Amino acid sequence: MFWQDHPKTYPLLILILGLYMLKFFTLFVYRRRNKIKGKDNFIIGINTIYYIFLFILLMLLIMVVMRVNIKELFTSISIIAAAIAIVSKDYISNAINGMILMFNNQISINDHIKIGEHKGKIIHISLLNVQILNEEDDIIFVPNTNLLSQDIINYSKSGSTQVNMELSIDADHLGSFDDLEKYFTTKLNEDSNIEVNTFKLKLLEVMNRKARIRVEVNLLNKDSKSERRFKKIITEAWFQRVKN
Repeated sequence: MFWQDHPKTYPLLILILGLYMLKFFTLFVYRRRNKIKGKDNFIIGINTIYYIFLFILLMLLIMVVMRVNIKELFTSISIIAAAIAIVSKDYISNAINGMILMFNNQISINDHIKIGEHKGKIIHISLLNVQILNEEDDIIFVPNTNLLSQDIINYSKSGSTQVNMELSIDADHLGSFDDLEKYFTTKLNEDSNIEVNTFKLKLLEVMNRKARIRVEVNLLNKDSKSERRFKKIITEAWFQRVKN
């Protein structure tokens, strides 16, 4: 029989089966203990490690079946492997940083973050990058190396549900600041997702008859759609006020 002709495959098959059972048991206990139905950083990290080791074991299994001398093979390709490592150092760096992120609770799946000019919700973490869904429903791929080398604002970890929008307007259209506050408050009360008595209107700067103001509120449920709805209300309200 095939397997009898290749007895060296037995340990590898046992390792593959053991690896799968270890992964299955680990995730089963973790999901049950933490009552998790979807995915989080730890689950993605365990799956990633599992697939890496599974790939290595399958390659070894194929070489054993083909009767390849593994020791001589690795000796002969060591120089080539070193060259490949130098060329692909950015990928290796991203992969290492990806593993750090997967087993780190600083950022997690579904967290709302801001990094550089990008702001949105984390939808996936891989060995190469973190995928962010922004307010326009565009998916942004941020390399892991870049992510760890920049300042990150994690709105979810801070528990903040605040959203804001800045407006640059002519000072002639500003009018009474109190009247403007009451006007925006009335418009924002139409949105049931806005927390009561959290509205703030701040005058940031006045220069060359241009005023820069910021509208701030807290949302009961913060997500991309709620933020877009808030900004739509502010934009339409402002255009309506200027038009009148």
